[in-house]
Amino acid sequence: MNDWGKGLVLFSALLSPLAMADWLLDVNFELTGAGMTRSVNTSLSLLPGEETVFFGTLDEIGQNQRELVGSAELIEVSAEQVKIAFKVQERLDDGGWRTLIAPTLSTGLDTPILYEGQDSEGEKQLKLQVAVTSV
Repeated sequence: MNDWGKGLVLFSALLSPLAMADWLLDVNFELTGAGMTRSVNTSLSLLPGEETVFFGTLDEIGQNQRELVGSAELIEVSAEQVKIAFKVQERLDDGGWRTLIAPTLSTGLDTPILYEGQDSEGEKQLKLQVAVTSV
């Protein structure tokens, strides 16, 4: 086998574990506003190209609490970074959905990242902390 072929086989062998790895996503989400705080802490597995719901909650504390649904999609994986698209939605009183945040975050493995923002109406503060590990 020539040197080019040996290099290609070695390169493929090095990339294979990265492409075949299972990704564990640790998510801490906090929503603050209107005199209340809601938080969700969860861990889940991610597969490239598949959307994964990381929480769906309906608080029973009061009538004014709305259902929240968060999802994540692993978009890109390289040796340096992992890119994930997030979406957090709130169910409205009429049954429709309103997107609170929809950031795409890039982070390294085992490097937590924090996203802070407000909903589109500026009424609620949102924090999303994410850490990605390979298992």
